[in-house]
Amino acid sequence: MRIFGILLLATALASAGAAGAKEGVPAKAATAALAREAGEFFKGHQPGGVVLVTRGDEVLLRQAYGLADIENGVAMRPDAALRLASISKQFTAVAVLQLVQAGKLSLSATLESLDPALNGPLSGVTVQQLLTHTSGIKNISSIPASRAARREEADAAGLMGYFKDLPLEFAAGTRFRYSNSNYIVLTHLIQRLSGQSYADYLQQAIFQPLGMQHTRYDNHLAVIAARAHGYRRVQGELQNADFISMSQPQGAGGLVSTADDLAIWHRAWRDGALLPAAVLAQATAKTILADGKPSPYGFGWIIGQVQGLSDVEHGGFINGFNSYVVRLKEPDVFATVLTNAEFLDPSQLTVRLAAIAAGKPYAPAVAASGKDKAWLGRYVLGADDVRLLSEAAGKLQLQREGEAPVAVSPAADGRYYLDGGLDYLSFATAGDGGAVMTLHDRLMGDSVGRREPAAAAAPATGSTLP
Repeated sequence: MRIFGILLLATALASAGAAGAKEGVPAKAATAALAREAGEFFKGHQPGGVVLVTRGDEVLLRQAYGLADIENGVAMRPDAALRLASISKQFTAVAVLQLVQAGKLSLSATLESLDPALNGPLSGVTVQQLLTHTSGIKNISSIPASRAARREEADAAGLMGYFKDLPLEFAAGTRFRYSNSNYIVLTHLIQRLSGQSYADYLQQAIFQPLGMQHTRYDNHLAVIAARAHGYRRVQGELQNADFISMSQPQGAGGLVSTADDLAIWHRAWRDGALLPAAVLAQATAKTILADGKPSPYGFGWIIGQVQGLSDVEHGGFINGFNSYVVRLKEPDVFATVLTNAEFLDPSQLTVRLAAIAAGKPYAPAVAASGKDKAWLGRYVLGADDVRLLSEAAGKLQLQREGEAPVAVSPAADGRYYLDGGLDYLSFATAGDGGAVMTLHDRLMGDSVGRREPAAAAAPATGSTLP
């Protein structure tokens, strides 16, 4: 019944259907706010994208912007097919978990136990460490020889040759470091243990059962309905994106899809259509490192929060395309923005849209006032984390010791947002009268620091920070 319900949803999404909202702000008001936010982002750009926001089973906004093909003047369509890039990782993760459920591997299995050919530095790395980017395997995207070969056809086994004999960058399980290599190895394992190509396995085990008719592994030779062209900007000049063989990304970023299909995918996670609830919960929980500290990554998902509401999210970047997806559990909100331009980063927009749909929009910026100066000073957030809040040319800035300063923008809600983003500062007065600054990081959580006395915070001669 769950699969059947998801199939019915595809039709509902395509018609942008549904009646009144059951939770949060009224649908009409939410749609208007969402349209303003998205319209401002895409205003003045020739490439564009597709925006889809839902709350429950109700579509709040489903809109296309700009052009899918600039050379031929073809407008973007709401059902346009765009490259997902690293959003593909969550599909790869589900494929791996399906194989776990089938008894073909375990999360604790080492690579050498699954493939004797992986008997070098990667031998002791586990499947779970691949899924969570805690393996220490060097990122193939940072290896010059690999980057130089991006136009060439490749397969997972060949791509592993770039990194499988390199020493790990850290002991597996001790740190988080994002690496596309992890998901290339997972692609190899899926193929080895399923006996199918990665593309065929996903088609038969995920896309077809869910009714995701417009999602597939990308191929430049294939004729794909409503496929958008990708663009870049070089020294102010708009250009077609540089060619990349889509055999290169593998399970780390090789899929193409539509916003509608991603909404079906969201509901498959929400309703447990493909995997048991306990498995899905593990996939969307932060990873605990060897020292007991949390990492912000699950299995193909970044684990964070939107306005205090727990979420999972992920972005993707590949030649000509940028993508982002955000999912909230309570309230049930889904937001995705897919763009066909390297310079249109939709990450902040997607988070803002999710916040609006949840009834907790981010407040607009306001001009700095005299009261803001009361919080200026040097704050110690940790042994190796000292920050100076100062004023320059009438504007606030925060500088971490040894780094460049970032702009601090006051907002109408009393927050001080950092560098045009969604991480922010808040201030309070402690019982002893001292100032306390809290850095609210959406993904890493809160860090608290006290302001040092004025004499201790005085900068040394000729330096920006003491």
